[in-house]
Amino acid sequence: MSSPTASASGAYKNYYKASADAKSNPKNYEIASSAISQSLRAAGKPAEWQKPLEELVARESSFNPNAKNPKSTAAGLFQFLNGTRKNYGGNSVDWSDPYQQASKGLQYVIDRYGDPYKALQFWDKNKWY
Repeated sequence: MSSPTASASGAYKNYYKASADAKSNPKNYEIASSAISQSLRAAGKPAEWQKPLEELVARESSFNPNAKNPKSTAAGLFQFLNGTRKNYGGNSVDWSDPYQQASKGLQYVIDRYGDPYKALQFWDKNKWY
């Protein structure tokens, strides 16, 4: 079986959750997808990052900007923990706003992994990012 992460050309291939979640909850998908797209444009990042960021958000929150993990402080599209939210604007960010969640989520992915493909590769190995 080949690796689900990267091919020789570097293209990530393990997309399995985003399309199913988009079909099961199109309203949340549209909200999250739009927020991710706006965040990418505002940050000057490649539009090609849309798909891997959507996959990451699907795995973390099923596109629900109000998602909360009952076992931790993780919340929102990218499931930021309290400590992470604190490091990415804390109370100065409106964490109920999907665009602000996506903007901070994008920055976190860049800071920690460099790009969303590497974040997904990490997720594949650890089931979290």
